[in-house]
Amino acid sequence: MIKILKKYLSFVIKRIFDEEIQKELILKAKLLSVKNRYFKKIKDLSDIEFQVYSQWGEDGIIDWLINKYPEIPKIFLEIGTQDYKESNTRFLLINKNWNGFIIEADKAAVEDIKSQRIYWKHNLRAINEFITKDNINNVIKKFNIPKKIGLLSLDIDGVDYWVLKKLSALDPSIIVCEYNSLFGQKKSVTVPYKSNFIRSKEHYSNLYYGASINAFIDLMKKKNYFLIGTNSAGNNAFFVKKNIWNKVKKLIITKKVFVSKFRESRNIKGVLTFLEKKKSLELIKNKFMIDLKDNSKKKIFKLKL
Repeated sequence: MIKILKKYLSFVIKRIFDEEIQKELILKAKLLSVKNRYFKKIKDLSDIEFQVYSQWGEDGIIDWLINKYPEIPKIFLEIGTQDYKESNTRFLLINKNWNGFIIEADKAAVEDIKSQRIYWKHNLRAINEFITKDNINNVIKKFNIPKKIGLLSLDIDGVDYWVLKKLSALDPSIIVCEYNSLFGQKKSVTVPYKSNFIRSKEHYSNLYYGASINAFIDLMKKKNYFLIGTNSAGNNAFFVKKNIWNKVKKLIITKKVFVSKFRESRNIKGVLTFLEKKKSLELIKNKFMIDLKDNSKKKIFKLKL
């Protein structure tokens, strides 16, 4: 009985401690948010970054954008969230009290989200679906996600380009999507489409996924969206609709694309090996990519990325 009480007491203390830390983080972020509002111009998006729940500085960038344009719909959709404890929209949900939808392929992660206090405290809906280019629009309609939303965040570690290309059921004001910095800034390339693409299964290194930044820039231009820059970590790109672009382009001096310094390669046992770009590309040189310039299928070593 005493052991059970000790365990319960330890759980309660940890929960209170975690909540106090979160409150302090949010308070500091609010102060940074106020500071960011006074910038008349920014050098690039790194000037306004801060991190509360996002993996890098996305919280600050998103906060700055919606403070500049408060008229956009206060609804978000984030696709690819895991347990939602690290995400691009959690701060937005808590700090701005937006309505939100999240789609995650892992059923256990979705159940975890539904057990979190955030789930009853806010208007958040977690959906368990494995997203493909063939079901994305149907899933959005099935769960009554509004067409006009303020923000879409897409990070499914795989065929993100093909999903975004097929997406027509949404009309977001802002789109955040993950690009693979390893594929460079010279070519428009993406992994070939595969409906059951899983990053860790396509190549043990975990390096073979996604698309280059230029692939997304070219695609989004066709959809009438414009790049305003990337996070300084070099893995998330920010696009805005033309009406927002017309207002924001004068506020950002350089629409800079940062190059990732990630060393996330793994060996066949799944252990990190910390390879840099040249050796990382060598590891996956025989994997195929689609060169979007002519839609041809080429091995990575022939693309000279």
